[in-house]
Amino acid sequence: MKTLLIGPRSKMNLTHGMSMAFDLLETGFNERNLEYLVIDRSYKQSDVVVGSVFFSGIVQTLYLLLRVYLNLFLVDNIYITIGTSRAGLLKDALMIWPSWILNKRIVLHLHGGGLLSFYEQNPKFLKSLMQKTYGKSDILIVLGELLRNQFEYLEGYESKIRVVSNSLNIIPPNVQPKQINLKEPFRILYLSNLIPSKGYLDVLKTCHILFNKRDIPIHCDFCGAFISIVDGEIKQSAEEAEQFFFQRINEYNLNKAVTYHGVVRGDQKASLLESANVLILPTNYPWEGQPISIIEALAFGNPVISTPYRGIPEEVIDGYNGYLVEFGDIDQIVNKVEDMWNSPEQYNQMSKNAIIHYQEHFTREVHLNRLIPLITNESESIA
Repeated sequence: MKTLLIGPRSKMNLTHGMSMAFDLLETGFNERNLEYLVIDRSYKQSDVVVGSVFFSGIVQTLYLLLRVYLNLFLVDNIYITIGTSRAGLLKDALMIWPSWILNKRIVLHLHGGGLLSFYEQNPKFLKSLMQKTYGKSDILIVLGELLRNQFEYLEGYESKIRVVSNSLNIIPPNVQPKQINLKEPFRILYLSNLIPSKGYLDVLKTCHILFNKRDIPIHCDFCGAFISIVDGEIKQSAEEAEQFFFQRINEYNLNKAVTYHGVVRGDQKASLLESANVLILPTNYPWEGQPISIIEALAFGNPVISTPYRGIPEEVIDGYNGYLVEFGDIDQIVNKVEDMWNSPEQYNQMSKNAIIHYQEHFTREVHLNRLIPLITNESESIA
């Protein structure tokens, strides 16, 4: 049985959790010699604007739909990473309804959270469209038990929901638990796209307090792309966001304590994860689900400081493999980093626990062995 995989591939200048997961899925199909076709649904542009609609996107959408329709007759299973916007919903509907009419098996994958909030904010006719469209699916995949409610407005959704946690498209080396070297700076890592609601400016202010006020030797590596934001009356280009970021670094006198790497991949990413002591991701991003960057950190033995948001409490267990802090509470973040620095034995245990939690729940083998049979209908016994 041949499968049509519809989702976003990673780009050299931009990557995010959904594209990384889709890349891994394609790798899994190749490794298992399964028959499949791929349609990349990502935009072909370097500067992605969150919350805006591109004119060129209309042309790309028409091309996307044409490719989907031509390939529908060649496959048995349809796998779609669903959108979380009105434009995304419309595209989903224009792919799902023809698939349902042609009696294809439809698997929908929600890579994140925020779909329930999106549903509640819509007018009645769009709520009805979501109910009828996503109700045509055979399987609905979410990233964690805490995200099952994202489809609670669908009749009989419980029987369709399957939980498949995220994983990595890299195989970590033989990682050993980390120790704090008091002769070296405590290395903080921020690994996600630089969007304000992801908390990267809070991480920068945390570095300022630790380095300049608490006299704790730190070095922070920021990795990711600056993303343009359109939010009501607030408009900021990627260039403006980057300029403001470096302006703050100068104001905080952190030029020797902060390094910005841009988008990192492969050996460079692995090297940064190996050298890090802690990942900090204090996110409140509206579409957050189960950040892959947290899984990457755990895989390399890094404790994580994040927020009790969406699926994150299934990744970070407070006091076990990291800490959960309230969004925007910089003092909490500062205090948790200081606790790690002042408690080497406790830190070492957290590092051990990070590796254990990754190996038990988030390895690529666990992920692919559960996800691919759900897509290809090889076995429902694992569901």
